[in-house]
Amino acid sequence: MLVFDGVRLLDVTGPLEVFDVARSMGAPYDVVVCSPDGADVTTSSGLRLGVTRPAGAVGVVDTLVVPGGEVLVESGAPPELLDAVRLLAPGARRVTSVCAGSFALGSLGLLDGLRATTHWRHTAELARRFPTVAVDHEAIYVRDGRQG
Repeated sequence: MLVFDGVRLLDVTGPLEVFDVARSMGAPYDVVVCSPDGADVTTSSGLRLGVTRPAGAVGVVDTLVVPGGEVLVESGAPPELLDAVRLLAPGARRVTSVCAGSFALGSLGLLDGLRATTHWRHTAELARRFPTVAVDHEAIYVRDGRQG
């Protein structure tokens, strides 16, 4: 889980809870919460969120999760977040985003030629900014690209 200042807390905690339940049922997940520089982050609601390590020290990634935050829609993804995704995504078996996290993936061309979605309030903006992405305005989630 790659977090950043302004991340939406629900976009972090929801997936973390899912992985925790899966782990309690025997799935071999070792969840790491990282930030671009290893520093704790402040969520959009003001809560400080501790991280385990910097993105550069994560090592092999099975599933990279990029959560959302309004900052990604309003200001665009910060360069340090994009650098961290560039570092982690190539070796990951799966790369996914939650809600507006798709704006970070779109900024890097990771969604080009694929179907994608985001929070319903932002689907039109995602389509406008990334015309090579087939934005599904009705889907709650989309699975496309590398399967594994």
